[in-house]
Parts: sequence; structure tokens; C-alpha cells
Amino acid sequence: MSGGRGALFLCAALLLPILGVMTMASGRAAEPERLAGAEKLRPFFQAMAALEKHRTRGPIRILQVGDSHTANDSFSGQMRERLQSRFGAAGRGWLPAGVPYKYFQPRLVSVTESGWRHLRPSTPGEKPPLGLDAVVSKATEADARMSLGSSEADGFDRVAIEFVARPGGEPLTIQVDENPPVRIATAAPKVGVRRSEVLLPKPAHQLQLVAPGAPVLELLGWAVERRRSGIIYENHGSIGATVRLLEKLDPAAVSFELADRKPALIAIAFGTNEGFRDDIDLTDYAARYRAAVSALAKRARGAAILVLGPPDGNRRPAECSGDAGCNASAQANGDSCAWTVPPRLAEIRTVQRRAALRQGWAFWDWSAAMGGACGMHRGLAEVAALAMPDHVHLSKTGYALTADRLFADLMRAYDDWKRAPRRH
Repeated sequence: MSGGRGALFLCAALLLPILGVMTMASGRAAEPERLAGAEKLRPFFQAMAALEKHRTRGPIRILQVGDSHTANDSFSGQMRERLQSRFGAAGRGWLPAGVPYKYFQPRLVSVTESGWRHLRPSTPGEKPPLGLDAVVSKATEADARMSLGSSEADGFDRVAIEFVARPGGEPLTIQVDENPPVRIATAAPKVGVRRSEVLLPKPAHQLQLVAPGAPVLELLGWAVERRRSGIIYENHGSIGATVRLLEKLDPAAVSFELADRKPALIAIAFGTNEGFRDDIDLTDYAARYRAAVSALAKRARGAAILVLGPPDGNRRPAECSGDAGCNASAQANGDSCAWTVPPRLAEIRTVQRRAALRQGWAFWDWSAAMGGACGMHRGLAEVAALAMPDHVHLSKTGYALTADRLFADLMRAYDDWKRAPRRH
């Protein structure tokens, strides 16, 4: 494990000069501009300080909620790696149950399933109580199974299962390594989200869950953690999502989950899908964004909120091919096949920044970490490509390196906060 971690940091160190190409300005003077309102992160900083001083026994949780940039665990995975390396690792944390979409590749664990289907806000006729992952796994046959394997050397010694309890609910069974199976009751007088926890006497690496009865079982998620101090960084992403996804979640389920996790920090990462919509009503969007994130912040009861403004993105007509360059404005300068920045993308970012600073949240400019407009196109041209050919998503390297920049900005602000004089 330590050898792999060292190799990762060596790789990042070698590639940092490449990332400089994506950045319009270099040097310390430009870096703080990416993070605005850092003073609003005080609850997060206080939790980190208590962790460093060994004044907390349990884990400090950070939740990232957003679209496909979050569903892809490359950015959040790098943040998890960096924060756990500095403050200690308390495990992988919460995940959606099973394999919720085709390219599901969470870091630190491997997941398989058979006999399940996945319900989302768009699923016709189905209205399950959706939590932060916006998906529920429903058993479609008796003996439906899902398994999770941890690649962490220290494994896990705490397992938690979140499910929909209901009258007549069939029990489920979990087995950890070679330990005897544990049955978990899911019956309840009325329908509601419940959580069951299993504490293990020693670390384990394999978990299997079985729904042996009739196919009525619905799971929201499961967690593998370690009962120690340190960081847990969770990613709750939905492909194609906009901030309106938050409006479709079940308030009771979300409140239940946040009360269980008690996050010190929630990172909100929407905006790419909205920014590619030329017909979006910005006034309506601003009101919906402010209301949706405020409702989540209220349910989180004191967690710091960090808005991640959407990264750069570029587009051109589908019939075009070759490299016609990129224009930072929405105009292609006479070349209809040049990549351009969707005009609404920067406006969405501005709306989010304004909402964050007015509501008492912090804001981080992901696009600035890429060098601003056309940063996606420039990143694709690098020897170690930092972007994907669709000009919408970063590569694993690009996600990791921009996460390094967020981590650096947060830690600089945290260290400044620790040095600042305190009022008594």
C-alpha cells in the first residue's frame, strides 16, 4: 500500500509542470483567487484542527455531491488520498448499493452484483425514497446478491447497510470474510429509511449481501469504515445531473443520512450540464440553486459548504473532425468547426459564485484551476492528456491534478486560519 501511494505522489509531482500549461497565471499570487470565502469553512477547519490535536475519536466526514465529475471517483478519490495522507484514513465510507451504472469504478473497493435493478428519479412508476445517491437498488429475484471487496491493507471493521423498511419486509443476510452470516431484519410498522450496523472484532476485506426472500428488498447504500479517527471522503454523483436533482431527493431520507454522517464539509459540484443549455433561464436557475443548496445545508446542521464551480468545457458541431483549435468566446472566428466555450457555462459559474458568497458558503473555481476558457482543449493536447476527447470530462490525470490544486488551496487556507489570532 505504501509503495503504491509513493508512486502516485511521484507521478503527480512529475506531471505538475504539465498542469501549468493549463493555467493562465503561475506563482503563489494567482492561486488564492481560485478559492473565495475561505473564512466560511471554519466548521471544517475546526474539525481538522481537533483531529490533528487528537481531540476527536471518530472520523471526520466530507461529502461531495454532484454530477458525473463526482460520480467518476478520480477527482474525489484524489481528494480522499491527499486528505487521508495528511489527517489519517478511516476507510472508504458510504457507497450506493451495488453497481448503479455501467462504468461504476469506486476507488479502494471493487463491487459486483446479480439480481438487482436500480431505481432513479426518472424510473417510470417507481417512487422510492431517494437519498444523496439518488438511486435505490431493488432485488428482482430471490437470492439476489452483491459483494464488496476492500483493497485497503487495513480493510474495515464497521459495516453499515441502509435500506427501506416496510411491513412484511424480508430479512437480508450479510457475511464478512469467513465469519458466520448475520441476519438483518427489514420489517417495520410503516415504510421508512433505516440503517443497520455491524461492528467487527477484527479487520475484514470481503463483504457479501444476500436477499434470500421474496424480491421486495430495496437498498439505498452501504458503508465500510474503520472505527478510528481520520478522514472519510464520500462521493455522491449522478451522471447527467443538474442541481435540480436535489429537489427530487426525499427530504426525510436525506435528513436521515446527514444526521448519521454528520459531515464537517459538503462540496457541491453541479453546473456542467446546465452550462451546455443555451436556453436556460439564469434568473430561475439562480433561485433554484440557492434554494436547493440552502435546503441541503440546513439539513446538514452546521456543516461548511464549498461550492465547486464547474470546470471548463468546450463544444463544436457533431459533424466536425480534426483540430481546428479553440476560441475562448462562443464565436468560432469564421471556422464553424473550432471548439468554443458554451456561453452559459461561465454565466452559470458566476451565478454559483454569487450565491455562495451571499449565502455564507465558500467557492472554488474549478475552471481557473484548468487555466480558464479553453483549458479543456489545451489539456487534451498535452503529452499526458489531461482531458477526454469529448471536451466535457477530464482524464484520470486531469481530475487528479486539479484535485491537487483544490487540496493545496484548502490546506493553505486552513494553515492561514490556524495562524490567525483567536478572539477570546
